[in-house]
Order: sequence, then structure tokens, then C-alpha cells
Amino acid sequence: MQAWEKFLQQQEDELGKETVQRWLRNLRIQRFDACNLYLEAKDSFQVLWFEEHVRSKVQARLLNGNQKRIKVHLSVANATQRTNKKKRFSNQQLKESSSPSFQLTFDELDPLCLFQYFVVGEESELTHKFLGELSGFSSSSTAALGAFNPVYLYGPTGSGKTHLLMGLTQAFRARGLKSLYVRAELFTDHVVTAIRAGEMSTFRQAYRNVDVLLIDDVHVFARKGATQEEFFHTFNTLHLEGKQIILTANCAPQELQLIEPRLVSRFEWGIVLPLKPLVREGLERMLRARSHAFHFSLSAKVIDFLLETFTSNPKALVKAFDALVLRLHHDVQYTSQSLTVSAANILLSDLLLEEQKAALTPPKIIQAVAEHYGVRAEDILGKSQTRECVVPRQVAMHFCREKLKMPFMKIGDLFSRDHSTVMASIKQIQRSVEGEQRDITSARHAILKKLQT
Repeated sequence: MQAWEKFLQQQEDELGKETVQRWLRNLRIQRFDACNLYLEAKDSFQVLWFEEHVRSKVQARLLNGNQKRIKVHLSVANATQRTNKKKRFSNQQLKESSSPSFQLTFDELDPLCLFQYFVVGEESELTHKFLGELSGFSSSSTAALGAFNPVYLYGPTGSGKTHLLMGLTQAFRARGLKSLYVRAELFTDHVVTAIRAGEMSTFRQAYRNVDVLLIDDVHVFARKGATQEEFFHTFNTLHLEGKQIILTANCAPQELQLIEPRLVSRFEWGIVLPLKPLVREGLERMLRARSHAFHFSLSAKVIDFLLETFTSNPKALVKAFDALVLRLHHDVQYTSQSLTVSAANILLSDLLLEEQKAALTPPKIIQAVAEHYGVRAEDILGKSQTRECVVPRQVAMHFCREKLKMPFMKIGDLFSRDHSTVMASIKQIQRSVEGEQRDITSARHAILKKLQT
């Protein structure tokens, strides 16, 4: 392919011939057309290196003769072989089955997001066990497809929703089931594109001619009337045919905002399962499992450094680990065994700055609460005993305790209250949350979303 060769020559000038030879020229071209290039990497290291160093350049510079962007699809050699042996259905096959004049492009699955690679926290064990039985991955599979329909998974950022959905998709395909994974945002794009092109029949063929439909982040459907309407009918069609539907969101169905009630009620038809982010012990197991998958061992001190430094969410921790793996391949000064904490500090300096900006602090919590309730941060920290100030103050104390694990005395110092007042305030909010008091639970959910972004 001439465009790819020209791109490689450009990279030789920028990265050097040795680097291009090592990381890019041995990517095997599987097939290509005017706007797509399918490459096969020898291992997951090569995929990570490509995503870190080359993906942005490809998106900007790899163009065909008509100056249109060529999209690069990257897979891992062993994963491709396994897929062919087990006759799995791929997103590419789904795309090729659509009209030649109108094609829907789906996301490629991350080859590292396999069900067996998911590290389970104690609070998510029952959810994981059920999903293992549903997918057929568990040796004691008892849950039948369609018996619980839909399956609705919810949890905050970093709880593993996307990993599980991709892992389930690959497990279903291993059983020969036609399974489609799609982000809710992409589903919306497809609806809009199909309406504009007058190709809704093609859209419906792609989404309704499947055995399992897995949609990630359905809360994104908020305020999108046409998308909700089309998903409502897609859901009904698949449900009536006994096809499995699996959904994820950042909150329970009843906490969804600006989603039609008829959809919310359908989300509750089957089974609703929570997912919790990993705590320290689980995160350490996740890092060690990832190290094992990459054949890349790190000292206990470096692992402790990563765990203690990248605390904003598990995604930041994984990003830091992957960056360390890639950058050590370039820096011949160190090996994974000889890497020190100070060296890791230097290699990850840019990500450390990102983490500092993302880290949750008491002022950020207070500001987020103030913005939600339409008061000033000074009002929350002040002496006013009106309900307009007291409730936000109690909510802010609750988050300081829950998210930052601050001692009651320190929270009292921050809000100029004694520790008994702090304890009573936090208990009041906790009782409201446990009792599903709507004004508090919806406020808590909205503030959490603000803090996560």
C-alpha cells in the first residue's frame, strides 16, 4: 500500500530507521481498501507502542489519493488466530454485511479486555460470577441467555464496565454467537447518520440481526430524543425475539436523568447489578496481573509508588503502568528489574502533573457541591443555619468523609464545626442515601459526575 509506505518513510526521518524497523515495518498488512488499513501486530506490546506513539500521527497524516483519512485497524496475531479458529463474529463482519453504499463502522475490541483478565473486587464478586455463568466462561454455567433480560450493570468511572462488556462480547463470540459491542455515543452517531442518509433499514438490520447486543454507557442517551426512540424499538424487537441485551451506565436505572420513563422501566425488567471500583488490594492484584500478561515484572517499591501516586481513578493507574512499560522499551538505561522509584518519577513526570490536577481535594468537593445547589463556597463554610446552606454543608462533609477518608476532627476544622456535629451531619446524609430519599440521591449522583469529570 503506497500511502502506508510513504507514511513509514516519513516516520524514519522523525523516529529513525531502527525504531521504524522494530515497531512499524513488521506490522503485517492483512487487507486494505480506500479508507481502511488492517494491520496485525505480533504482540500487545507492539499495539501499546503504536497507540502511544503513532496513532495520532496516523490520524493526521495517513491519507489516500483523494486526501481522505485512512483509518488503521490494529489487532494482535494470536488473538486473530483464536478468533478464526472459534469462528467468532467480528464488528468488521457486521459492517461488511450492511449496504455497500452505506456502512456503519464499529469500534474494534481491545485484545487485553478479556473476561479472564478482569480483576474482581470483593464487592463485585457476585456480579462477576453471574456474568461468568451468563457468558459460558464459568465451568458451572447456570444462567441462560435471555432468562435475565436485560442485564444492567452500573458503577462509577474505573469500576471496569467497559472491560467487562468487551470481555463478554469476546466470550460470546467464542461460543459462535453474533454479538455486537457499541458505545452509546456511537449508537447515537449511527442513528443520526442513518437518518440523514435515509438508511434506517440498514441501521436496523445491523443492530437487530444479532444474538447479543451490548451497549456501553446508556446514560449518554440523556436529552437525545431520536436516539431514545430508536433504541426503544430496537430493545423491544430483540427482547421479543429472546435476544440478550446487556447495558452499562454510571448509575442505577432509577437515578438516570432525562431518559424516558418507558426506557427506564425496561432497564429494570431483567437484573440490575452493581460494580464497585477496586480498592488498594484489588488494584495491586490488577497491576500484578497486567505485569504478568506483559511479562514485565516491577519491584514492590515501584508498584507501591504507582498505587500511592495515581489515586484519582483506576484508569489513571493503568495508563501510568502502560506508559512505564512503553517508555522503558525506549530508555535503555533501565530494565523493569533495575527500575527505581526516582527513575519512575522521571519517566512519568507528565502523567504525574495530570494526576495532581485531577486529584480530589476538599476545596474541589465544596465547589462542586456549591455549584450544584446554587450557593457560594463561603456559604457552605459559613455559619448560616438556613436549609439552603445546611444541606449542601452536610453533603460536602459526607463527600469529604466518603471520598477522602478524612477524620471527623479534620472535617470539623475545615467547616469550623465540632466533631459531634460532623458525625451527625454525615449520618443524616447516609440515612437519606440508604433510604433512597430522591432529592439527596439525585444530588449525590449529579455531584459525583461533576467530581469525576
